[in-house]
Amino acid sequence: MRGSLVASLGTALFCAAFFVAYTIQGITGFAGNMFAMPAGIHTLGMEQSVAVLNAMGAMACGLLAVLNWRHIDWRQLGRIVAVMSPFMLVGIWIDGVASLRALLLGYGVLIVGVGAYNLAVKRQRILPAWAQWGLLVGAGLVQGMFVSGGALLVVYAVQKIQGKLAFRATLSMVWAVLNLAYALIAWGQGSFTAEVQGVVLMCVPLAAVATVGGNWIGSRISKAAFLKMAYVVLVGIGVALVGSSWA
Repeated sequence: MRGSLVASLGTALFCAAFFVAYTIQGITGFAGNMFAMPAGIHTLGMEQSVAVLNAMGAMACGLLAVLNWRHIDWRQLGRIVAVMSPFMLVGIWIDGVASLRALLLGYGVLIVGVGAYNLAVKRQRILPAWAQWGLLVGAGLVQGMFVSGGALLVVYAVQKIQGKLAFRATLSMVWAVLNLAYALIAWGQGSFTAEVQGVVLMCVPLAAVATVGGNWIGSRISKAAFLKMAYVVLVGIGVALVGSSWA
C-alpha cells in the first residue's frame, strides 16, 4: 500500500514537472526534456524517463512543428539530423554501459555549464566551423544519453537559423524526428512497460495543453527575458543533480 502511494506521488510530481517543462519548450522550441529529465530520474527512474520523454517529445515537438510548419529551415534541419543521428546511437550505447552516478554527475555538470554560460555571455560569439560541427556531434551524444541534446544544439542554432519563428520551428522538427527514432529504439528494447505506457497516456493531454499554451505565450513575450529566467532555474537543477550523484 505504502509503495503504491509513493509510486503514485512520484508519477504526480513527474507530471507536474513535465507540464512546466513542456510549456517552456512551447515558448522556446527547446529545453523541455532538459527540465523534465531531472524530475524523471528521481521519480520514475532513468530508463522509464527516457522512454516517456522520447514518446512525448516526438508528439509535442511534432505538434509545435506543425503549428509553425512554414517557418522551418529545411536545409538546416537536414544537416542537423544527419550529423546528430549517428552520434545519438553512440550516446544510447554509453547510457547502457555507464553507471547511474556517473550519468547524473555528467548531466548535472553539463546543464550547470550551459545555464551559467548563457547567463554570463551577453553577446553570442560566431564560432569557427569546426566548433559548430563539434556542437552537433556533442548534441547527438547528449541526446542519446539524456534525451537533452538541446543544450548544445541551441548554441549552434542561434548562429545558423535566423528569426525566432524559424528557430523554434526548425528545432521542434529536429526533436520530433530524433525523439521518434529514439522512441522506436526504446520500444524495441522493451522499455515501454505497462507503467511507462500509463505515464505516457497521462502526459498526452498535458503535452497538448503545454505546447499550444507555450506557443501562444512565446509569440507574446520577450524571448531573451524568459530565457534568462529559465537558465537561472537550469543552474539550480544542475547543482541539485550534482549533489544527488554523491548522495
